[in-house]
Amino acid sequence: FALFAFGGGGGMHCAFLARLLSMSTVFIPKNPGILSAVGMVMADVIKDDSLTVMRTGEVDTGDLLSLFAPLEEQGREELGAEGFAGKDIFLERYLDMRYKGQSFEIIVPFDGSDSFLETFTGLHEQKYGYANPDKPVEIVNIRLRARGIPVKPDMPQAEKLQLDLPDEAVLEIREAIFDGQTLPTRVIDRERLLPGNRFDGPAIVTEYSSTISVPPFAAAEIDGFGNLILTIRDTEEAAI
Repeated sequence: FALFAFGGGGGMHCAFLARLLSMSTVFIPKNPGILSAVGMVMADVIKDDSLTVMRTGEVDTGDLLSLFAPLEEQGREELGAEGFAGKDIFLERYLDMRYKGQSFEIIVPFDGSDSFLETFTGLHEQKYGYANPDKPVEIVNIRLRARGIPVKPDMPQAEKLQLDLPDEAVLEIREAIFDGQTLPTRVIDRERLLPGNRFDGPAIVTEYSSTISVPPFAAAEIDGFGNLILTIRDTEEAAI
């Protein structure tokens, strides 16, 4: 496994934590201090609605679709108010189903066809280890999930890689303490690093949203997407 480090302080501790866990790889994304905010902006906008219907026995598919219609209209209106339209809106239908007399329902996907009973039987057997096709089935609720898909940013991968560190990426060399030892340490500007760059610790990588510590027992590499990958060299020794 690779240790995924993010947040403003994650880069300060990730190499040491990886060594303690005997992990050899640490993955630090671009702009780690704002990763949560980026995720929030890129996440789908979801509106969930439900309606109790209590249908038992044979249920007409057309009847179910007519019950879903007002929920679908409401979902489109709510997402439309947030700027979504057309191909950016996806509607997902579900049925809360159970055998008559049960206390808990299973959420069953509903694609508008008659296969929902068969799907329920399969899910019930998977969840509880048995199925009883002869027992009456109840549809307790219908559920609609309206999903708005925001525009995702383009993240191209660099085709040209450069191994050597640009001179302008090294801001200064100063003393820093690692494991009780005072060592000359490069201070590196992450914004000036290029895909393919590699360097050994000790180093301190600075950027707007975070500071990354690269101890003497680690080596760093910038991948084609600008992520910083640390390789921890003495994990076996640390584990012992």
